[in-house]
Amino acid sequence: MLGVGCYNSFQCTPYASNAQCIQGCCCVPPSSSQSTTTVNPQFTSTTTNNALAGLAFCYNGQRTQVRCSRGTDCQFGQTCMQGVCCTTTGQEWAFACAGEAALASCRTGTCNGFVCTTSNYCCECAFGQTSGPCNGGQCGAGFTCNNNQFCCPQCNNGAAPFGTCFNRQCPSGFSCTSGNICCPI
Repeated sequence: MLGVGCYNSFQCTPYASNAQCIQGCCCVPPSSSQSTTTVNPQFTSTTTNNALAGLAFCYNGQRTQVRCSRGTDCQFGQTCMQGVCCTTTGQEWAFACAGEAALASCRTGTCNGFVCTTSNYCCECAFGQTSGPCNGGQCGAGFTCNNNQFCCPQCNNGAAPFGTCFNRQCPSGFSCTSGNICCPI
């Protein structure tokens, strides 16, 4: 048992490639359990070193390897949160802005000066947390002035971040940067 609830086996694949949904719980066959990753939506642990190294963090500690740029990139039962597919819990609004609450929903319209994120919530930035309004078009280190005049975090290489930081942690090869995003090292 991986400690993750499910309705279908595809919901288990971010945790182990051979995982199956059995009686509402993600499980792996006993013969392959020696390198199993154990994940709970609230807490994360591994039974082997580096088992989760390439997996991004969702806002609730869940781990995922599936990147997304819009909600339709994720499977049923998942939401595209900060560029990665995460299991939908109903609490996405509370963490939609890289760990901060959304300002509004943009499912039925625009965000009136804010950005409609991949999770369909209005935030100051498409990725990460803002450091505040731009000061004459200028922002502090690690931030750039967005079209809506908010300073938004940006990875040094201009690439999209790989999820958000969870307790200041990022996947292997990424570091937690200003704005609570995981950028390539």
